[in-house]
Amino acid sequence: MFIDDKYLNLLKNEKNLLAFSHGSDSSALFFMLLEQNIEFNLALINYKTRLSSDIEEQSAKELAKKYNKKIYIKIAPKIEKNFEANARVVRYEFFDEICFKYGYKNLILAHNLNDKFEWFLMQFSKGAGLFELLGFKDIEKRKNFTIVRPLIETSKKEILKFLDDKKIKYFHDESNDNEKYFRNHIRINYANEFLLKFEKGIKNSFKYLQNDLSFFDDNFKIFHGIYICLKQENIIAKCFKHLGILLSTKQRQEALKHDGVISHKIAIVYMYDKALIFPFIKCEKIPKEFRENCRKMKIPKLLRAFCFLKDISLKELNQALDSF
Repeated sequence: MFIDDKYLNLLKNEKNLLAFSHGSDSSALFFMLLEQNIEFNLALINYKTRLSSDIEEQSAKELAKKYNKKIYIKIAPKIEKNFEANARVVRYEFFDEICFKYGYKNLILAHNLNDKFEWFLMQFSKGAGLFELLGFKDIEKRKNFTIVRPLIETSKKEILKFLDDKKIKYFHDESNDNEKYFRNHIRINYANEFLLKFEKGIKNSFKYLQNDLSFFDDNFKIFHGIYICLKQENIIAKCFKHLGILLSTKQRQEALKHDGVISHKIAIVYMYDKALIFPFIKCEKIPKEFRENCRKMKIPKLLRAFCFLKDISLKELNQALDSF
């Protein structure tokens, strides 16, 4: 098992942060990065949900010390509802904070082929488009860092063999066996067995689907932070994903109907049969002259504060719409 040169070239001579849990995947990736002389430090979240959480944290500290790695640790607040979704928010807020504060360019995640296939099946079961089905990218640009997933084409079977061959210590999170979590239900009852039988075909299918997805790359443009695209569901969903929001089926339908704000974060408006998608911001005191110009140029109300605060020329905005 090895890391593809594509990822090694991206990580070499850069400041990298590895999201570390001391589970099988991140433990394997830790030692694979060491073997390739990739510099990295660690970030670990302790959710305090299991008796072994503190033991795993202490072991991670010892591992970091042994190999001269910095380790950033966050004790998560107690999560009462919707654990998986809220835990993800806590994780990425922490990663974003660390990367921004200490200047890490790449966030390395240990997601593997099984994770990718589980996600695919989860979204497929709910009714999803191509962007949601292929939500796990190997390289993904974020505001303050680039996500790199070097093991995304590597199966769990390969990872476990690597750990066994190298006699590497790792911990098993018993909550991954609890089928009350939808992801675990999909993994245990469908994904794992299917991958064991059809791994080669699944890998090839993902490659073909990713090529199909590239068709959409030229179907939107970005103008001063505003995503401009045609009124097409899949393209709109992709723009929202670029801005950090993965639309549910209900949100997709809502976004296609009229101007609005999704998840109190991202706004969508329509001008000249085109969708404009941008971070939602408010401004209580927009000058009268600017408001009047917006009215004359038929700039949607939700977009006016963004244009004013970002000092966007309304004339240039119209030109961008005309040229798309």
